[in-house]
Amino acid sequence: MGEEMHRNNFIMKISSILMLLLLLSASGITNAQVRSRLMGTVKDSQTGEALLGANVVLRDTYLGAATDFDGKFIIINVPVGTYTLQVSMIGYATQIIPDVVVSADRVTNLKIDLQSSMIQGQEIVVTAQKDELHKEVSNTQMVVSSEQLKDASGVRQINAFLQKMPGISESNGFLTIRGGSSDQTGAMINGLSYNNAAVGNAETSIPMSAIDQVSLLSGGYNAEYGNFRSGLINITTKSGSKEGYKGTFSLQRNNTHMKRFGDSFYDPYNDALNAYLDPNIAFVGPATVWANDPYMQAQHPQSASFQGWITMAKNYNTGKTPENQASAMDLFLLAHWMHMAIPDYDALARLPADLKQQIGYYDVPADQKAAFAAHHMVEENYDWNFDGGFGGPIPFIGKALGDATFYISNNSAEQHYVMPFELKSQKTYTTLGTIKATPFEGTSVTYNTLWKRQIGLSPIRPAFGDAPNAANAGGFMPINNVRNMYRASEGSSGPGYYWYDPPFYPILSQTTLMNGISVNQLLSKRTYLEFTLSYLSIKNNSNVGDNRDNTVITRFGPFPVTEMPYGKLQFASSNTVDGYKYPGYDALPGVPRRFRSKEGDLYDNSHVSQFGAKLEIASQVDDNNYVKGGIEYNYIDIDHKLWQKWNQSGPYNTYEFNYHRWPSQTGLYIQDQINYNQIVANIGLRADYYYGGGGRWPSDPYSKAYLPIDTIGTWLFDYLAAGNSYIWDVWNRYEAANPGFLQPVKNYWTISPRLGISFPVTVNSKFYFNYGHFRSNPPYYTMYQFRYRYTKNGIYDMSNPNLEPPRTIQYELGIAYNFIDSYILSISGYSKDVTGQAGDADYVSASGGISYSGQLNNQYQDIQGLEINLAKNDNSWISGWLNFEYMLKKTGYTGIRTIREIAVDVEQDQYQGQETKALPIPSFNANITFRLPETTGPEVFGEYPLGGWSMSIFATWRAGDYISQNTWNPLGLQHVGDLPRWPTYYMIDLKLTKAVKIAGVTTSFYLDINNLFNIKVSQIHTDYPYTEGLGGSDFQNYMASLKLPIYNSSAYDRLREQNPGQYIGGNDKIGDLRSDDKPYINNPNNSFWFFSQPRDIWFGMRVEF
Repeated sequence: MGEEMHRNNFIMKISSILMLLLLLSASGITNAQVRSRLMGTVKDSQTGEALLGANVVLRDTYLGAATDFDGKFIIINVPVGTYTLQVSMIGYATQIIPDVVVSADRVTNLKIDLQSSMIQGQEIVVTAQKDELHKEVSNTQMVVSSEQLKDASGVRQINAFLQKMPGISESNGFLTIRGGSSDQTGAMINGLSYNNAAVGNAETSIPMSAIDQVSLLSGGYNAEYGNFRSGLINITTKSGSKEGYKGTFSLQRNNTHMKRFGDSFYDPYNDALNAYLDPNIAFVGPATVWANDPYMQAQHPQSASFQGWITMAKNYNTGKTPENQASAMDLFLLAHWMHMAIPDYDALARLPADLKQQIGYYDVPADQKAAFAAHHMVEENYDWNFDGGFGGPIPFIGKALGDATFYISNNSAEQHYVMPFELKSQKTYTTLGTIKATPFEGTSVTYNTLWKRQIGLSPIRPAFGDAPNAANAGGFMPINNVRNMYRASEGSSGPGYYWYDPPFYPILSQTTLMNGISVNQLLSKRTYLEFTLSYLSIKNNSNVGDNRDNTVITRFGPFPVTEMPYGKLQFASSNTVDGYKYPGYDALPGVPRRFRSKEGDLYDNSHVSQFGAKLEIASQVDDNNYVKGGIEYNYIDIDHKLWQKWNQSGPYNTYEFNYHRWPSQTGLYIQDQINYNQIVANIGLRADYYYGGGGRWPSDPYSKAYLPIDTIGTWLFDYLAAGNSYIWDVWNRYEAANPGFLQPVKNYWTISPRLGISFPVTVNSKFYFNYGHFRSNPPYYTMYQFRYRYTKNGIYDMSNPNLEPPRTIQYELGIAYNFIDSYILSISGYSKDVTGQAGDADYVSASGGISYSGQLNNQYQDIQGLEINLAKNDNSWISGWLNFEYMLKKTGYTGIRTIREIAVDVEQDQYQGQETKALPIPSFNANITFRLPETTGPEVFGEYPLGGWSMSIFATWRAGDYISQNTWNPLGLQHVGDLPRWPTYYMIDLKLTKAVKIAGVTTSFYLDINNLFNIKVSQIHTDYPYTEGLGGSDFQNYMASLKLPIYNSSAYDRLREQNPGQYIGGNDKIGDLRSDDKPYINNPNNSFWFFSQPRDIWFGMRVEF
């Protein structure tokens, strides 16, 4: 009878939990509750003798242990979090230790002294002495708490904080670690991978209020971690407490401002517009105004020859009837409308009377002024961010489900782009929910669910066929998108042609759904088993087609205007509005700029699904061995429905990226943490099987099947939109006629040994060493994503699914010294030998008709670095860290750069001599927080005005990179030794917080200032300030005009003779600009992009209970 009731109770609990999970799983996330260990010794406080049989229990859990003959205890299977520890024994006062922190990949070690007592039930609350050194850790690791995240300046999303941490940087909008690429970075949330397989980047978008801890592993890591090679970002989230409800909610916004220095891009007087919109220049033309100013002519190469609106009006009116003629004033106002600028009405009114008569001046009526104001592209905007989380016991049924708890959090944010397009901002909404239950003692079930919606701009230019991946134009456009605005001018169209075409970049929306469930079973006091299932879905959608509203808003003479240039109108050869026919591209007379037509359409309906299963078992075999092993399987379904087109009438300028593949990765590992006489060794072995997705792939690199296809009609568009690949149809037919063209895709086994050793040097210091082999899939886009253009060229880029998984062999040596209280000084040196990475190789057929870029395992890297870190993380009156990083990175290629069907000059085609120099780029970061206790100072009406304040300062300094000899080498030397550097980067942020606690509710008000001193961050090292980018004539003229110390050499004598006034020695620095003191400097032409990152002031409020 009892067994039957127990069985029915079991079935009822499990069924209830599953029903609850199903109700929540309309959206989802990964999860495997991260587990760690807690160990220590219990002794008599007076005699120092070890106590046998003391009970050590984590309150509100089923976890605990009893001490052995040596007073030692070990509690395994402890979820990451903060606990209250209770230690009791007959004859001793029970000791309560609150705020015991358990972290991922660390063992919490406690030394406990019990006091004898004759009073039964007496309790003593003590503060745990923290183990700052963690002698069992044999790699570089940083653990960040939720409190540290709240204190940090400039942090509203986890990525912003991660980029402040040692070893982490950003490349093309994605996180990288210790010089690796974005695909080498691993991100895990609650134990499972969170990566976008199609794009090739780590995902970290979760609400800040949900985060409990963040662990960064940037050195070697254990065998349990696979399929990433640079480092791991391990995030653990909150799951709620069964003791009560807790929550935190914050709302913040910044001041309205422009997100760069310089003139507004829509200011009539800036360098891009003054020739057409400045009343003192535009009517007569810069050719007249700057006739005797060669410097201004050189600064405006595209507009210097503009003859002015008076001349343009005369030319326009030739052959037209009077009612269809336009005045110079009409064209002037039309130019403002098309550039989304507001005319300077006062400057127009001040023009000389004779000029007013020539231009047909008239007072702009109030309704047109209002239309201009509404039409104006505004760069000054504000961002906002909401982040809140709430959790506790599940009401009503929580007890029946096994003390089930929940935690739900949300982040909603809007960030405006530095350069606005038709979409001025990116919006992100993320909701994360967690349920945790213990239906039976020793059994826990954890479920997480995440839903994220992101709406922003794609960095893809459909008319140019940009590749949608992390190395090129994948994901979303970064908020600092000056590069993207600059790229709206590349190609044969010329510089700046599409700068004032707002819909040039397509709008992209992405929905992420994740679900994960983990079941943990404690088999004994020293062994547990955990099984995890997870599902991740990332789905893209992009709008296509024209959407311009052709409703007439106002008129300037014969020109009726609509919302133009807003709204996409790309395919009509001419634009007819209310009877008036605009020329192609809606071009203005004499202005070399286009306002529509080449936006193109991005058809992105790609869907990436990832299924994961993981089984792990861990056992504290004895006091000296903690063994863990497991098997995991990750299956990825990449349904890459993505293609791009420009022309509507035919397949010309249609690029196909469609593919559907099903790769997978299976991993097995075993590892042992061995403790022997205070020496800790982490030894592990990992085996991985990389399945390439099956199917077949073209094998002949010079096949005629790669050539463009001419006999295709517009039916191709519907065919591609359905997710089909016509080029694969062609290849399959070619295989039927030429058997062997398609060959099976290869699969690979890899073995990766891991070793880490840590041992004490003194009581307060340790030495550690680690060595390991790390493997990962090549980025999937290098395996499957080809770029094919119909009717022209055919294959541009060809992927290679037979790429072997690249290998990184990493060594690290380090020492950590706990020299004062909570201060830890860590010094580590590392070396990474990277081989077999995917790299480019050009293929050229004998006829030259086939020419494309392919992928081979031909790239290598050598990376060495030194990190010095001083940290104090005890939440006292001062905490934080100082870090110095010094890294050398060298990249090269092996083999042949150009692989020809018929070899012509093999030596010329080699990659030899194209290795990048290993040049140092030192950097320094400081993150310091100062705090005043809540009761500091005098009490005023029950409050302490001077108490509860905190101030956080984040400072960074980074030496400028060296200028590449491919960018600047005026002497034309084969090898340049003494290369100059770009300007140094430095920045200081500050956050000031005041907390007030009333009735258990803490309300914090804070002021967060990015770039406290409004430092102008030079962009002189980028393409943006220069008309033709780095290496172009604008750049060369700027460099030649500087008086650099390097020019003191006699090697520049010939250049000085050939270029009078240039290459003169002096003390100028790269980044100096023209001034009264230095009138000889020839500034780059795009002055509005000289400097970035102006002061950004945020105000916020946070409520916690």
